[in-house]
Amino acid sequence: MKKIIFVLLSLIMMAVISGCDNQSDPKTGDLPPTIDMYGQEYVAPYMPVDELPEGYTYLGELTEEQANGTGLEGCKMYAIAELDSIPDFYLYQECGTPIDDHTVDTENRQWAYVQWIQVKAE
Repeated sequence: MKKIIFVLLSLIMMAVISGCDNQSDPKTGDLPPTIDMYGQEYVAPYMPVDELPEGYTYLGELTEEQANGTGLEGCKMYAIAELDSIPDFYLYQECGTPIDDHTVDTENRQWAYVQWIQVKAE
């Protein structure tokens, strides 16, 4: 029984952690996770950073609805200003550790600032 509980908890943890891996899967073509705010979708295509850029201020925590199933609800959110629509924001979230300019080690987890940018409608 303990073994089954351990396996289930491990699967749940893997699902939650994968919400921070913002790259699409080239094998399956799955799209990266999105966050919905202000009637807009946001994605995180850039590498995490250790320090919040100047000018960004705390807006509050990401809600479950905004997190859109990414497992990121409760993460602290920062933006340039409180607007009805913002072009980008940062979340302080658990994510993979950068190992070079274009690669993230998803096994080695860290807390960092991740920039989420607005998806432009085509």
